Amino acid sequence: MTQRSRSKDWSKFLVVVDRIMRVYSEFNASILVKHEAESISLGNIFFLISIGEGEHKVSDIVRRGRYIGSNATYAIKALLASGLITRRQDANDRRNALISWTTEGAALVKDIEISSTDTTGYCRESWEILEALENHFARRVAA
Repeated sequence: MTQRSRSKDWSKFLVVVDRIMRVYSEFNASILVKHEAESISLGNIFFLISIGEGEHKVSDIVRRGRYIGSNATYAIKALLASGLITRRQDANDRRNALISWTTEGAALVKDIEISSTDTTGYCRESWEILEALENHFARRVAA
């Protein structure tokens, strides 16, 4: 068995993550076809999933997901046009918008989550590593 180098360079790890994202996009293609959402990009799918159940302030989603405001705007526009989310102005703070999944959006997320469920335990093990990676770069951005 070949032993992998224990490099301290996250960039090589991120090259693999980038490749995984392309494979994951291909993996989800049939689900998107089933939901007539083929035009939705992988980034927009991630934004949709990050909304979560219920109604949420766009500003909270942007902050929590570390999205750039313009990217969030484009994602919201695409998801609205596809009928996957609803958007309304926050009655308590008119500067904010509230978004939530439509029935179609919730069904799409559910199908993606079901097909992506890990039964091996690797996801649980990998979670700590991915959080460490995120924290590694977030600390340097904040510094």
